[in-house]
Amino acid sequence: MFFIIFFGTREVVRDADRPGVGGYQQCPNCGQYAQFRPRSARTWLHVFWLPVVPLGKARPLIECGNCRQRFGAPA
Repeated sequence: MFFIIFFGTREVVRDADRPGVGGYQQCPNCGQYAQFRPRSARTWLHVFWLPVVPLGKARPLIECGNCRQRFGAPA
């Protein structure tokens, strides 16, 4: 009997509710004024494309509403 198991890691990005983060500002990537959304990213171990075990802590990000580029959130 032969089984193939697909596993690995990937980063999952989700919306975050952090008051005071984001707002309208100029994006360093596209140069447009856009709404920046607070997000959080966390690396997960996945098996068959399903996240199973979180690896490490979630890290805060902000995402440009225009070009979708992500940047590390200010401290």
